[in-house]
Amino acid sequence: MITTNNGSFPWRGTPLAAALDQALLAAPSGGPGDEARGIRDRLARQAIEAQVRAGCDLITDGLVRRDDPVGQLIDGLSGIEPGELRQGFPAGDGRYRVPIVRDEIAWKSPILAEDYLFASAGAGASVKVVLTGPYTLAAVAEDHAYGEPASLSMALATALNRELRSLQAAGARFVQIDEPAILRHAEDFPIFTRLWEVLGRGVQLTLSLHLEGEALGNLYPGITHLKRLGCLSLDCVTRPENLKVLGSAPLPEGLLLGLGLVTGENSEVESADALAAAVRGAAGLPPFDRLLLGTGTDLGRLTADTAAAKLAVLAAAKRVLLAA
Repeated sequence: MITTNNGSFPWRGTPLAAALDQALLAAPSGGPGDEARGIRDRLARQAIEAQVRAGCDLITDGLVRRDDPVGQLIDGLSGIEPGELRQGFPAGDGRYRVPIVRDEIAWKSPILAEDYLFASAGAGASVKVVLTGPYTLAAVAEDHAYGEPASLSMALATALNRELRSLQAAGARFVQIDEPAILRHAEDFPIFTRLWEVLGRGVQLTLSLHLEGEALGNLYPGITHLKRLGCLSLDCVTRPENLKVLGSAPLPEGLLLGLGLVTGENSEVESADALAAAVRGAAGLPPFDRLLLGTGTDLGRLTADTAAAKLAVLAAAKRVLLAA
């Protein structure tokens, strides 16, 4: 059993936040300057250290280099450009930069490998990479090139497969793919299965599918049989029924299961005993060595102290469960 953060770690409100805002204002229009990049490095290290101190086993870099779930990926692909900021991203209803597709999409060069290498150097815990998946990217995009959502999402899957191979070459062992949009469109699951197959071709690292914000519904148990799926990660806070549905059919042998048990939607710190009791009472769970206790919704809107306390509760719940 391990504990994990499935998203960002708060940095706004910290002493470095104001310095970053000033550096971004002073940066050239082509992107962040050296000063802003240096501050983001320090913020990433700050987030990493806070997660490790909280007892988190599988951490992120805090996602401090991305301003929304989409923009960083757009920058690494050709044929697509950033548009306006909009409210209403499928997970958390947050703001996102609209991807505008102008031409055939292609992967240009590594997007997240450098960030992974920085985060993993001396981290003191395993580091995972988090990226938005092709189905959700296509769902929020403005398409002026493909004319058909399935074709656009397949092109994005092909491009992101190149990114996954790049991360694999850099040494990454665990990548989380966020696909909240499929929860709202279960009728597209046949398309989604083909996307996942293309996304994972030639990829040997653990691919985790993180689903947040809605109920699994009739996507279960089919979604557990996606090719090259290594871990299914579920938001069990927003939708507690996601924990209950697991008892309706057994998980495939060897599949890891992530349970999102703490929320970033409020500052109340959960009880370790209550989390442990919820896990004990759930039917259909795999053995503890295939179980991840994690965040259900993103912690980025909380204070850093509250986010760390919630991660520490996950570590405490793990100890309670293992001691039983």
